[in-house]
Amino acid sequence: MNKLTRQRTIRTAATAAVSILAVSLAGCSAGTTASSTDGGDSAAPRVAFVIKPLDNTYFGAMAKGAQQAADDAGIDLTVVAAENVTDDSGQANKLNSLVTAGYDCYVVNPTSQTNLLTSLVPVSQAGTPIVNLDLPIDLDAAKDAGVTVTTYVGTNNETAGAAGGEAMMNLVAADSQVAIIGGLVGDPGNIARLKGFEDSVDGTLTVTQTVAADFDKAKAKSAAATILRANPDIKGFFTPSGDMAMGIQQAVEEEGMKGKVAVVGIDGTEDQLKDIVAGGQPAAIEQFPYLMGVQSVQACEAAISGKTIPETVETPVLIVTSENAEAALEALPAPPAGFDVPNPFE
Repeated sequence: MNKLTRQRTIRTAATAAVSILAVSLAGCSAGTTASSTDGGDSAAPRVAFVIKPLDNTYFGAMAKGAQQAADDAGIDLTVVAAENVTDDSGQANKLNSLVTAGYDCYVVNPTSQTNLLTSLVPVSQAGTPIVNLDLPIDLDAAKDAGVTVTTYVGTNNETAGAAGGEAMMNLVAADSQVAIIGGLVGDPGNIARLKGFEDSVDGTLTVTQTVAADFDKAKAKSAAATILRANPDIKGFFTPSGDMAMGIQQAVEEEGMKGKVAVVGIDGTEDQLKDIVAGGQPAAIEQFPYLMGVQSVQACEAAISGKTIPETVETPVLIVTSENAEAALEALPAPPAGFDVPNPFE
């Protein structure tokens, strides 16, 4: 769980239903901008949105959600993106340009927990709201740098991992042996997701092996094949990544274990949902980067208007199985119909 310490007074936000619609973010690529108003209306609040690479489906969905929320609220949104997930300095340079231009609120989805802190110092000194999206900023380092984060919006990774455990326990018999194929060993999100899963299944299932596959589909496939050959009693695999889930499922099928070994992965990518519909992997944990984008702009809207807002907003996750996979796929990247999420900043 992202345990973020803030020196703020938290007021419980009233909730109101919000309908989330999937839209296309036209013309927005790494290093470009997208405006929610045709003429760049100078009277409209201006929000800077600094994100990881937009050619990644996950982060692209965030930008789509942010643009939809900006359009709905009459906010002028500017989007810039890192070239890749390790483009620490490039992303910081793009943020620097936006800081120089001056915006009413900054949403930051950093490539690392500290790469944007220097750029955010003048933003914080000016008292401009900072919304931290998805990857949490290191708050100790932020405090040392003199940066105050207004609010954090993102998935609670331990909760997502626990949902994976719940799904797995519904798919395999009690006392079954399962294996975990993780991502990068030191990645905070990976660590939290694995912990959530392990805590959830503790006492019900036996985790016989945990290996790292660096969020790489091919490595995950190879690791799963090796585990299956060494331990034919394995009944399930958990992974914190949608891409790795696809690789693991390929290994399961190539080893002749389709329908006998359950694969549960977090993300709920389009490929995962299609695979569930086709009768491949039995479940996925869908998180909603689109909704993260929506809520980050809603946070800016509230902060700009002077509201006291929650220090942390956890976007929900959804267990997707064959029963709801088609509805989830049809609504992608937005949440499916009936999965209503209130605006936590109203």
